[in-house]
Amino acid sequence: MLRASRDPDYVAQVLRESHITPKTGSEVLLWAELGIAAHLAMIGLAFGGRELRLWRLRNRKLPRLTHASGGVMPIMAGASVLETLRQQGVPHAALCGGRARCTTCRVVVTKGGDQLPPPSGLEAAALARIGATPGMRLACQLRPDADISIMPLLAPDAGALEGSLRGGLEGSERLITVVFVDMRGSTSLGESKLPYDVLFILNRFFQEMSKAVAATNGHYSQFTGDGLMALYGLDAADPATGPADALRGAQAMLAGLGDLNHQLRGKLSAPLRIGIGIHYGEAIVGSMGPPRSQIVTAIGDTVNTAARLEGLTKDYDCVLVDSRRAAEVAGLNLDARLHVAPVKGRNENVEFYALETVPEVVG
Repeated sequence: MLRASRDPDYVAQVLRESHITPKTGSEVLLWAELGIAAHLAMIGLAFGGRELRLWRLRNRKLPRLTHASGGVMPIMAGASVLETLRQQGVPHAALCGGRARCTTCRVVVTKGGDQLPPPSGLEAAALARIGATPGMRLACQLRPDADISIMPLLAPDAGALEGSLRGGLEGSERLITVVFVDMRGSTSLGESKLPYDVLFILNRFFQEMSKAVAATNGHYSQFTGDGLMALYGLDAADPATGPADALRGAQAMLAGLGDLNHQLRGKLSAPLRIGIGIHYGEAIVGSMGPPRSQIVTAIGDTVNTAARLEGLTKDYDCVLVDSRRAAEVAGLNLDARLHVAPVKGRNENVEFYALETVPEVVG
């Protein structure tokens, strides 16, 4: 540019030496246009191929995912259940981000499970770690190629604590032994003692009761003011072992209560007493309660009946009321009168034994 500005003949000289003719100029322009057209064609081919693929996917019969909430959504080729749910904006737990570590994305396949390959690799290891029940899978690892229906087992905001729960504790109907224990005379205890003294006695009481439950294969489910609820057979291979273990637990509770009364003999106007109710039957068992403070417990008719039986210990002035069903499953052959009582919300009466002492269990 500097030379051209100083020498007016320079540009004309360059053009003469380049031997450019009108014909060569047209050819250069043609090749330039062809290059631009080829470039645009390649870009269009890429976008067109993408649109063609999407069109084929839309018009191809994709497998469908049915969610427990009622939503039905297509599963793209190779997509996991977790990816499908997120693509559709359905909240689902996945604390580890879908790496098969936390197990919070666990689901039960309610339909179509027979068409899925069995768990393998990371999924199989994670499910084995939590003792997964049949039909349980990890949404982050499950990639269906056929229609399936699923039910999430944990809340969308589940954390590490929920992820550590063993399989089957998310909520299922199962046979379980329910034990209710209540301290007698706690009202008068509160009237005659300072609040700190009452708290000390109650804490010692619950300590003895929880020790007895743990030592006899029970699970301390929850406390109920001056009493507690325990579950037996929760982790047993055979839930029918629960009633016998519950009776052993009742014996251990009374032994622990005797030791506590001996230690507190100078602080109590009368020895502490308890009433125990035991029942065996079907209940919904699982992790329940607020998301950040859930407990493993049970709900249902069996629980209500066990609570009713514990209340009957006051009416019959006895230490234990054991339902007929629980006694039979425990293998007891009792030489005692069989009583009958109604249970609120239950059409049939419950049959039970009112016992002054806890019978020995054989085996």
